[in-house]
Amino acid sequence: KVAELESMMAETELKTKKELFNYALTLLKWAIRERREGRIIASIDETARKIRELDMPIFETVARKAK
Repeated sequence: KVAELESMMAETELKTKKELFNYALTLLKWAIRERREGRIIASIDETARKIRELDMPIFETVARKAK
């Protein structure tokens, strides 16, 4: 997993793991808030007009508890 983190850091030109974790936590907090509100976390391929939902157990737990 360390190699994965370092690869992501290189791709995004982040200098420290602290930066990487801060961005990751910001994204996770946003996604949790969105699922709590009943929204779906997804990416959109505008060219192909396809939507791909992010399916992770953590988000299903949040959605279930919000009901």
